[in-house]
Amino acid sequence: MKQADITFIAQTYNKSIKLIGTLLESKMSDPQVSFDMFMIMHFIKQADGEAITLSSIADAQEVTKSAISRKIGTLLDLGLVEQNNDKQDRRKKYLKLTQKGIDLYEENDRIFREMLDVVASKFGKDDFVKTLEHINSILEIIKGTTE
Repeated sequence: MKQADITFIAQTYNKSIKLIGTLLESKMSDPQVSFDMFMIMHFIKQADGEAITLSSIADAQEVTKSAISRKIGTLLDLGLVEQNNDKQDRRKKYLKLTQKGIDLYEENDRIFREMLDVVASKFGKDDFVKTLEHINSILEIIKGTTE
């Protein structure tokens, strides 16, 4: 790969991934809740009342348990998530959104859906989805080179 290609990749990374993260964080209705925390809340909400553990969220997000644990600790402190022990195995802890957490999640979910609708309408929904599929494919290839 040529130096110009690497420069283009670095600039694209800085303009896209970092900027998207910063912009999404700026849209959060509660400055104490990061976008990563919102995504944890999203996984809990999508479980729809089914038992979900910290480990299953870490696996789904492809991050370490300790990275998720710190964020869940903050969500617990903010009263957005509650943790319940498994009746048979007290080492297992299940996560659930509190009513405060549900309200915050739904407010931010609406904000992000509106933002994504604007992107899809300006970029074209099919092209938007195809671009995300390409990004996921690239990430899978990159992951494969590190194994």
